Amino acid sequence: MASTALPSALSADEAPALRPRTVAAYAGTAGPTVILGLPFSVYLPPYIAEGGVISVALVGLLFSLTTIWDGVVDPLIGTVIDRVRTGPGAHRRWMLIAIGPLSLLLLALVTVGDRLPFAALFLMMVLFYSSYSLYEVAQLSWGSALVHTPADSALLYGMRDWFAKVALILAFAAPAAAQLLIPGISLQGRIMAYASLFLLMVPIALLAIRRVPLRPVVAEPGIGWRQEIRASLSFPPLLLLLGVQFLNSFAFGSLTALFVFFAAAVLDLDAQSAVLLFASFVGGALASPVWTFLARRFGKPPMMMAMGLLISGLLVATLMQEPRGLAQAVGFSLMLGTGFVGLLFTYSMLADLIPRDAERCGRGRSAFLFALLNLMQKFGVAAAIAVSYLLLDLVGFDPRNGEATARALHFVFALQPTASWMIMVGLLVLMQRELARAPALAIAAPPK
Repeated sequence: MASTALPSALSADEAPALRPRTVAAYAGTAGPTVILGLPFSVYLPPYIAEGGVISVALVGLLFSLTTIWDGVVDPLIGTVIDRVRTGPGAHRRWMLIAIGPLSLLLLALVTVGDRLPFAALFLMMVLFYSSYSLYEVAQLSWGSALVHTPADSALLYGMRDWFAKVALILAFAAPAAAQLLIPGISLQGRIMAYASLFLLMVPIALLAIRRVPLRPVVAEPGIGWRQEIRASLSFPPLLLLLGVQFLNSFAFGSLTALFVFFAAAVLDLDAQSAVLLFASFVGGALASPVWTFLARRFGKPPMMMAMGLLISGLLVATLMQEPRGLAQAVGFSLMLGTGFVGLLFTYSMLADLIPRDAERCGRGRSAFLFALLNLMQKFGVAAAIAVSYLLLDLVGFDPRNGEATARALHFVFALQPTASWMIMVGLLVLMQRELARAPALAIAAPPK
């Protein structure tokens, strides 16, 4: 197996300070995958369906299969990053290897993707998401090798989250701007306007990659998959963090899956749903630095509990007093967006756990653990979409006549993510207790 040489394992006196330029450069390396995240999944399916080469049902199957593949391949990619082509600059090499195919495949998808048959599209999407995961997992594990203290990890991943929110705002604004500037622009034109931002992010990322300090990945003997799983299952803080990631992603996925229906049927603002969604990401960008400061000052688990309770309270309050008119709805969306910063906490909490996990296992596996965390995020969002639509069907919701079951929709929209966040708070309380036992966990004997 391989391990990343972890500065966080150094004493406070030995560990060099995390410089602001390192934080800024690291945040800049996230641009390509941020741009190709949520906005891509919003625009690409209707673009492919509009081409008419494959049926709408097959478009759904295509994205279901590629989502399953994306989930399965993440831990494998994490293992490859930990084991193969190690040494100084290993994280940088993997990111540079991924960026070329990712760029070429994006160009192909937005230019001819709507005219390709199912088999060709499936192969292209599999390669696309594999390149995406390779870049992102290498980038996240590089961050864990840069931090020395919990305050460092909060700052590093907090600024990464802030940069991600700004990039998302630009990604959602680009197609809207193209539509305003070029009346009658096609869906392909809008998605190309969005994809053009990727071309802006690539040189920024390449410049930033050169400025992030290198951290070596040192080759070590592997312990086998059976022991790998056993080591993970016997580390309670890690299991609790994976559960926290799943539940937070489930709550976030529930809100995004139901938001357009909620805007139309409950708020009666169907034509402004894109504006409200945009406002939620503005709220996230404004809140991210605040949550970063609070996490560094008061700790990550307590602040993530506060985030879950705050947004849950906001959702439950709407059951008693619905937002009225566009101004109130925009204000609600801005406040709701302040809860879309969960990855800030989970990524930085995992970075804090990685040195302890390395002590227990006898070697580091940072890329594998970040891949597991990403897997939980994807499973959470996928489960949220499935459960949300099942509940809508059970309450008899009809998108063509949403007003008839608006109250039931409102209950699902407010209470489903709230229930998920409440369970998440419980897991965070347990995690706090486990972290208090840090000395006992840190000296656990490594597996033979």
